[in-house]
Order: sequence, then C-alpha cells, then structure tokens
Amino acid sequence: MDDLDYSAFGAWLRAGEVPPSLDRFVAGYIREQGWVREPARAASVVRFLDDAVAWGTLAAFAEVSRGKLPAALQAFGAAHRRPRELLQSWRAAGPEFAARVRGWASGADPLDLRAALDEIARLHEDEELRLWARMVQGGVPPWHAPCLQARAVASGEGWVHRWIERQSTRPPTWVRVAEPRKLPTVRGLLESEGLVATERVGAAMALRGDTPVMRTRAWKEGRVELQDLGSQIVGESVPVRPGEHAWDACAGTGGKTLQLWSRMEGRGTIHATDAAPPRLVELRKRLKRAGTHNVRVGFWDGRVTPPLPPDVAGKGGYDAVLVDAPCSGSGTFRRRPDARLRTQPSANRKWARQQVDLLDAASRATRVGGSVTYATCSPWVEEDEAVVSTFLDRRKEWVLSRQALVGAPDQDADTLFVAVLRRQR
Repeated sequence: MDDLDYSAFGAWLRAGEVPPSLDRFVAGYIREQGWVREPARAASVVRFLDDAVAWGTLAAFAEVSRGKLPAALQAFGAAHRRPRELLQSWRAAGPEFAARVRGWASGADPLDLRAALDEIARLHEDEELRLWARMVQGGVPPWHAPCLQARAVASGEGWVHRWIERQSTRPPTWVRVAEPRKLPTVRGLLESEGLVATERVGAAMALRGDTPVMRTRAWKEGRVELQDLGSQIVGESVPVRPGEHAWDACAGTGGKTLQLWSRMEGRGTIHATDAAPPRLVELRKRLKRAGTHNVRVGFWDGRVTPPLPPDVAGKGGYDAVLVDAPCSGSGTFRRRPDARLRTQPSANRKWARQQVDLLDAASRATRVGGSVTYATCSPWVEEDEAVVSTFLDRRKEWVLSRQALVGAPDQDADTLFVAVLRRQR
C-alpha cells in the first residue's frame, strides 16, 4: 500500500514543472490503475497525496535544519522562493520523503523540530522569522509570506497564526440539507451508506467517510447539495427575499444558485450566469435534479453588463446580485493543498483588476436600494478589502454594509471573504 501511495505521488511530481491539479490527476490515475470500484484504495491515495503536499514543506525544511534554526529558516526561505525549487527538493528526496511525510502526519518528530519552530514562532524578535516558522509548521510555502503579512496587518498576527495551523488538516465534506426539517431522515440515509455526520451548523452538515456524496441516495434524490460551510455562509449573506429578482453573476456549477432559490422559497426569479460553458452544463443538471422552475441560465463573460430582462428592467435593476468572483483560491489550500504550489502573489493584481471590473458591471444592473454581495475564496487583502475599497472609490453611490472573513480558522471549512454593498442612489 505504501509503495503504491508513493508511486502515485511520484507520478504526480513528474507530471509537469509545476504539477497539475491533484483532483484531476487523481481521477485519471485511479482510472488507469483500475481502482474505480475500490473506494478504500482510492481514498488511501488521496490521503497520502494530501499529506505529502501539506507536510512536504516541513519535510523539506528538515533537510536544512540541522544547524541553528533561525539560520536554517533563512536558508529555507532563500532556497525555496518559487514552486520549482520546493518541488525539486521533493523529487530529490525519493522514497525517503514518503517515510518522512508519514512521520510528520502521524505526529512523529525525530528532530524535535515542532517544539523548536514553535519557540521561534512565539518568541523570536524577527517578525519575518516568526511568520516563516509558522508557515513551515503548516505546510505553507515561503513565497506566500507577503500575503500573510498583509493579512496580519488587517486581522492581527493571532488570526494569521491560527489560519496557518489549520492548513495541515483537510476539512470535512460539507453538504447543505435541502429541507432542514427533514435533517434526521437525511442523516440516517447518509449513515446507511457510510457517511457519518460530525457537525451541524444550520442547514449545513459535515460528513466523514469514503463514500462519494454524489453516489448516495440522498444526493440523487436532491435531499443534499455539496457545498462547503463557508460557501453556505456567503449564500446566507445575500440580502434577498421571496418574490424578488436576483442575479448570481459568477454561478459556477450552481451551489449558491440553489441556495438562493431555497431561501427565496421558489418565488421571484434568479438569473444564473457563468463564463465557462462546461460549468453551465453542470448547473442545468443540478437545477433539473432540484426541480427548480424559475431560474434562467445564460453565458456571461464578465466584460459588459448584460441587458436586463423586461421584468428586472421594470424595477430599475436587480434587487440582489451575488458576485462570487474568480480568485487565487488561497482559501481552499486545506481542501486543495496543491493550490499552494500553483499560486503566486504576483498574480493577485491580475485577479484584483478583474474583480473590480466584475463589481462595476454588477453594480450597473442593480436598482437603487438594492445590494451587491461580493465574495472570494481567498483571505488575501489584495483580493478582498482592497477590491471593495477600490470599487467604493469609483462608485460614490454605493456604501459598504458589512464585510468579513468566514470559515477557517474559526470554523472547520474553507476560508472565504464576503462583503455586502448597498446602492444608495
């Protein structure tokens, strides 16, 4: 089993200078190995790959930490400023790397690194070294330090340290129960198929187990929807009521669209758009499975505000718009650990420009008194508060109602940012 796990990791490392998405790779690898009908085997590979990426930074750091730790931290930061350097150290370690990763994941610490790093993180006078020590412990590569330093200024060093601590563990699978009053029945159905509910927050339920949710009876019958807790909190933040007109501008595959439809009790209208046709195909399938009847689906590339439908134009625009903007995805590092290797702080400015443009386009489609809810799955200030501030500087008729980070570290979920904006005139 262990050799097979490491073989999968080695194959992923060889798949490119910066390897592809683990999710895509694993799906293909499992098919190639003939493990489609072996969920336990497939789950073991996924767990090892997750551990390898999440704990790989600490394993690589162990190679340079035999001297004084502060000097070793500086050497590690200098030697691993880009993904390919870190990946090269993993490739060079060979099978020994797998053994080291398993040791870290199980709590073993033969070099007493954890205690030493913790002491640096708490007590060292150099702020950069304190942050690096925390990042190494949480498996966050050093090139993300500037983003975390900016977040520490905005939210405090304590928030950043707690967020980093969360990064070395995968969050549970969260579902949204379509009819919360039937939750006991739904829980029983899921448990009969090997999925145990470990936590409940409103209509959200955390599940543990190897059975894919989409193979369960509860999912096929539309009783649950796959949706992370952070995403559900964002959906609940949209100020929309039954009978109103809403626009889910960047709908993706429709998790929040279905949540809005449920909150609106099937009354009013929802327009769901996205720039990726394959996501729209999946969205239509989910809407059909849920039995929706008042959701209009269409393509939107985000460049120009689309024409308003007659019923919306008659009111002067939408009552509520949700812009779940494309972003770096850094809030999903726990669920997609490989993303921490494939994202660079230098790309955040590109995302921010696109995010402000999306807000501009959405705001033009909103009536006076209406709202735009802006969200990202990123804790980086440049994509969050800075984007909101830039938008408000441009559009003086808008005001900020509230903004917050949700999910990890305070909840066992992805980390998302949400801001609710109101049009005053």
